[in-house]
Amino acid sequence: MPAEVFGNEKPKKLDREKLIPLKIKKKSYGSLSSTENQSEIESIPDKAVIKYGLFGYSEGWDYLLITVGTIASIIHGAGFPLLSIVLGSMTTVFIQAQNSPFVTGHLNDTPKGVAFITQDEFNQKVMQFAIYYLGLGVAMFLTSYIQIACWESVAERMVHKLRNNYLKSILRQEIAWFDTKQTGNLTARLTDDLERVREGLGDKLSLFIQMVSAFISGFLIGFIYNWQMSLVMLIFAPFLVITNSWVSKITAQRTAVEQQKYAVAGAIAEETFSSMRTIHSLNAERQEIKRYEEALEDGRKTGLIKYRYMGLGVGATFLVMYISYAVAFWFGSRL
Repeated sequence: MPAEVFGNEKPKKLDREKLIPLKIKKKSYGSLSSTENQSEIESIPDKAVIKYGLFGYSEGWDYLLITVGTIASIIHGAGFPLLSIVLGSMTTVFIQAQNSPFVTGHLNDTPKGVAFITQDEFNQKVMQFAIYYLGLGVAMFLTSYIQIACWESVAERMVHKLRNNYLKSILRQEIAWFDTKQTGNLTARLTDDLERVREGLGDKLSLFIQMVSAFISGFLIGFIYNWQMSLVMLIFAPFLVITNSWVSKITAQRTAVEQQKYAVAGAIAEETFSSMRTIHSLNAERQEIKRYEEALEDGRKTGLIKYRYMGLGVGATFLVMYISYAVAFWFGSRL
C-alpha cells in the first residue's frame, strides 16, 4: 500500500515504486527475479503445458523414448493372444496323439473323427511349438524391458522438470504467501505427490497401453478364428469397462484425499522437529504426538475406504471374467 507522510500540510501519498531506482528495481537475485504477487506468475502459463498437460515438458529425447516405449508396449500386449494360438494348436496335437496308434497300441478310428498322428509327426510338431514358445518368450522379454525402461526414463525426466519448476514457483512467492501455507505441505507436494506422478507416468501408463493392445489384438484374432465365440465374449466387454472405469475413478479421488491427509501429518512432523526447543520448553511433546496421531488416523481411515472400493471393484471384475469363462466353455462345447 502507498505510504502516507503526515506533517503540517495535507497528507500526501507517495508511490513506493518511484522511491526505488530503476537499476535496483530491475535487479534479480540468483536466477529468479522477484515478483509483486502470485497472479503475476499465474498469468503467464506455459502454452505447451496447457495444451499437452504433463507431456508439455517433453523434449526431443523424451518423444523418442515415448515412441519406442509405446511400440514395445503394443508388441508386448499382442504377444499374449499369440501365445493362446500356440497353446490351442499344441493342445490339438496332444489330443490327436492321445488317440493315435503309437499311444493306444491299436488301429481304431479316433473319436469324433480326430485325425491320427504318427510319433514322428508328434515329435516334430512339439519341437516346432517349443521353438514358437521360445521365440515369443524372447520377444516378450525384450519388449517388456524396453517398455519399462523407456517409460520409467520418461517419468524420471518429467518429474525432475516438475520438481525444478515447482521449487522455482515457490521461491518466487512473496513472504506473505508463506504465511497462508504450511511448509510441511509444500515439501509433501514436492516428494509424495510427484512420486505418484512418476508412478502414473511410468510402468502404469505402459501397462495400460499393453492391456489395450492385448484387448484389441485378442478380439481381432478371435474374430479371425471364430467370430461366433467372439460375439458372445463381446457381450461381457461393457461390464468390464464399466467396472474398471469405476474403480479407476474412485481410486483417483480417494488417493487425492489421502495425500492431503498425509500432507497435514507431514506438516505437523516438520513443524515439530523445527521447533523442538520451544516444544520441549513448554512440555508440549504429548500434545504434538496427539496432533500427529490424529492426522495419521485421518489418512488411515481415508486409505481404508479407498481399499474397500478397490476390493469391491477387483472382485466384480473377476466375477465378470469367470462368468465369461463359463459361458465360453458352455458355448464352445455346442459349436
